[in-house]
Amino acid sequence: MNIYNLIILDESGSMSSIQQQAISSMNETIQTVKAAQKKHPELKQFISLISFSGSGMEGVKVIRDRVSADSVAEIREEEYVPDSCTPLYDAMGFGITSLDKAISKEDTVLVTIITDGMENSSEVYSSSAVSELVESQRKKGWTFAYIGANQDSVEVAREMNISNALNFRANGHGVKKMTRTLNELRTTFYDMACEAPDSLRDRKDLFIDAESDC
Repeated sequence: MNIYNLIILDESGSMSSIQQQAISSMNETIQTVKAAQKKHPELKQFISLISFSGSGMEGVKVIRDRVSADSVAEIREEEYVPDSCTPLYDAMGFGITSLDKAISKEDTVLVTIITDGMENSSEVYSSSAVSELVESQRKKGWTFAYIGANQDSVEVAREMNISNALNFRANGHGVKKMTRTLNELRTTFYDMACEAPDSLRDRKDLFIDAESDC
């Protein structure tokens, strides 16, 4: 089984205060995926990381593109430098459609969106377009999770047809707590991929046992 981990990460200016924590968080996630690959060698894990800052598609940056867990490198400081605005919808639209074109319908996909602010600079994708895209991919079995700070993440996620949502505090402690929660979730998700793979299609209860606010 192939598992594609698509992470869409805010790189706008407001993330500057937690830049180092965000990089550490991504690298801890990479190590979690690597550990899962060793634990379950029958699962072929891949990581895609897309960040967003600036305006429109010009603000969407591919940091890792479907790199296997065996060979994926950790994120370097110069690869993640927060600045400018928040083209969240364009990043989601680009990341989801690009991955969809590259994989088969039998593959398992876990999409994680992490942001400390609201959409404010997309030029191609609208709220309704993203909502329709997410709904379409969920029908294919994709699982989505939305993690947000400085907002009602549950409500924002609902507007995008995402059932799994979690709030986090945009400070060092909050990022560490959020990272721990997400990586525990990932480990459980990967374990279930071996035990009951069909149960992973469009999971809606990822955060059922998590605290509502990290």
